[in-house]
Amino acid sequence: MLAGMSIQPEDELPGLSLQPPEPPAAREASAAAAGPAHAGRWAVAAAAGTRLLLALVAILTTYTVGVRVTALWLRDPAHAEVLHGFLKRALEPWAHWDGVWFIRIAADGYGVHAQSQAFFPLYPILVRGVAAVTGHGYVVAGLVVSLACYAGAMVVLFKLAQALLGPRVALWTVILISVFPTALFFQAVYSESLFLLLTLLSLWWARRGRWALAGLAGLLAVLTRSSGVVLLLPLAVLWWEQRRGGALRLPGGPAAGPAPPVRRPSAASFAWLLLVPVGLGVYMTYLWRAFGDPLLFGSVQAYWGRELTLPPAAIWRGAVAAVGGVRWLAAHGVGPILGMRLPSGGQDSTVIANLLEFSSFVAAVAMLVACWRKLPAAYTLYALAALLFPLLYSTTARPLYTLPRFIVVIFPLFIGAAAVLAPRHVWRWVAVAALGALLVASTVLFASFT
Repeated sequence: MLAGMSIQPEDELPGLSLQPPEPPAAREASAAAAGPAHAGRWAVAAAAGTRLLLALVAILTTYTVGVRVTALWLRDPAHAEVLHGFLKRALEPWAHWDGVWFIRIAADGYGVHAQSQAFFPLYPILVRGVAAVTGHGYVVAGLVVSLACYAGAMVVLFKLAQALLGPRVALWTVILISVFPTALFFQAVYSESLFLLLTLLSLWWARRGRWALAGLAGLLAVLTRSSGVVLLLPLAVLWWEQRRGGALRLPGGPAAGPAPPVRRPSAASFAWLLLVPVGLGVYMTYLWRAFGDPLLFGSVQAYWGRELTLPPAAIWRGAVAAVGGVRWLAAHGVGPILGMRLPSGGQDSTVIANLLEFSSFVAAVAMLVACWRKLPAAYTLYALAALLFPLLYSTTARPLYTLPRFIVVIFPLFIGAAAVLAPRHVWRWVAVAALGALLVASTVLFASFT
C-alpha cells in the first residue's frame, strides 16, 4: 500500500505546501543527522515495514496460539467469518473485537444490533461502499479502507512534522507512531487510521488558511469519532493567529514567531470552523429520527460499563488500579503473561490491563510535556484536549479502558517525542525496541482474541 508512494519536496505538491525554505544551517544539520533527501523514503519504509511485520505476526499467531473461543456477541459468522484457508488465517484476525461491530454496522446498519450506536458512522459507511464496489466482503473492504487511510495519514504526518521541525523529526515521528503498542489498529477493521487522516488534513489545511477544507475535514472526523469535536480548539487558535499575524506562545513553550505566511483570514471565514460541531449534529439528528434519542451514542456506553467521569477522578482510579497490577506482578511474575495463560476477560487480565493502560497515560503525559516545549500552541492544546476527552467516560473495573487506542491518534504527542528523541541516538532506539516489543505482544493478543 505504501511501497509505491513517495514523499516529495513540498514544492512538488501544489495546494498542499507546508514547508518554508529551510535555512542553510538547518539543511546542513539535517543532512548530517538524517539525510533529508532520504528521510521520506525511510519514513515510507518504516510505515510499510511495520505493517508487513504485524501481518506476519498475526499469521504466525493463528498457526501457533490460535484464535480462542469467544462469546457469541463478539462473533458474526455471516459477515466477519466468511473466508477460508490461508486468507482466513491472514485476514480475519484483523476483524476481531470492535471490528465485529464495525462490520455489523456496515452490513446491517444500526437498527439490527442494539448498542451499535456507540460507533460513529463514517468508517462503516466507507467499508460498505468499498465492499459494494469490490465484491470481496466486509473484512477485505475494512482492511482496504484502513490501510489506504494509514498510507495517506503517514504522508500528511511526515509533511506536517517536516514543516514544523524538519525532516529528521518528521522521520522519527512516523517511526514512533508506527511502533506504538496500539498502532496495530491502523490496519485492523477499526476507525483509527481514518480518524488520524482526517484530523491531520484538518490541521494541515488550517495551517495553510484553507478554512473551508479544514472545517469539512473536521466535520468528517467527528462523524468518525466523537473526540473529533476537540478539533475546534486548535482550529480556532490557528485562525486567530493568522488573523492577528502572530503566533500564540504558551508559558514555557517555544518562542512565538510569526504566523504561517498565508493571507489574513476574513472574519466571516471563522464560520467554516463551525462545521466541526455540525458533524456531531448530523449524527445526533440521525439518532433522533431513527431511534428517538439524539444522545443515544452516549447512553449506550453503559453497555460497556462506562459512566460520565471527571478526568482527575478517572486518573486517580487508574493509578489505584495500576498499583494492583504491580502487586499482581510481584506475586506471580511475568510467567503467566509470557505463557499466554491469562484468561481472556478474567480478573488477572484486567489487573494487567490496568497497569498497562496507566503506563500508557504516564507515557502520554511525558510526550505532552515534550509537545509543550517543542510545538506551536495549537498542536499542544489539541494534544491536551484529545488526551482528556476519553477520560470523560471510564469504567469501574478498568478506569482508563481503551485510552492507549485514543493516544495513538493524538499525532502531536509523537511529533513532540520525536523532537526529543531524534538527536539522542541510543535512547531513540531503546524507545523503538521497547515500543516494538509491546506492539508485537499486543498484536498476538488481538489476533488470538485474548
